[in-house]
Amino acid sequence: WRSSEVFGAAANGSLKVRIGATYPLAEAGRAHEDLEGRRTTGKVLLVP
Repeated sequence: WRSSEVFGAAANGSLKVRIGATYPLAEAGRAHEDLEGRRTTGKVLLVP
């Protein structure tokens, strides 16, 4: 994919991203441990 295609797909809603976990920014360490321990699937978000 070219970046213009990715941005276009994101803009029109055809790009689907699986969010596997959401962590508060204060728990970034735990998020990293879960990633290293392979306890996550999909994307991991840190929320400020």
